[in-house]
Amino acid sequence: MDEKYIVSVIGTQIVDDEENTIELTTSASYAERNGKKYIKYREYDTDFGEPYISNIVKIESNKKITLVKNSGVKYSQLILESGVRHQCMYQSAVGTLSIGIYTDWIQCELDENGGKVEIEYTIDFNSDFQSENHMLIVLEKKGVIKNV
Repeated sequence: MDEKYIVSVIGTQIVDDEENTIELTTSASYAERNGKKYIKYREYDTDFGEPYISNIVKIESNKKITLVKNSGVKYSQLILESGVRHQCMYQSAVGTLSIGIYTDWIQCELDENGGKVEIEYTIDFNSDFQSENHMLIVLEKKGVIKNV
């Protein structure tokens, strides 16, 4: 993996008026193929008992993004599409969950120089609302000095 970028992923989840934010910053690669954009990065999480989890953010359009997590043993795929509810399988430390993902909106300003992706979505289990979620993905090319 040619990691010429730094990716920061900030996820905020609101459950019963309690807000929880998780942030990850790591090296990443970026590519554009057949009209789609791909961000690939590794996440190191000892909860899974694997050395790392491979993550792929596949941006098909400003309305549809697929998030894939693969540790070699566990695999999860979340489909986020503006105005659409998708049923997805998500593997967690407690097992595989079937969850509904409804995406309110997606904003994508991303190219080979970097940029950002923002997503607002909700999660439900068996059609019972669980949480409101906001994800911000910021991609920066390594070695590029920003004007402040």
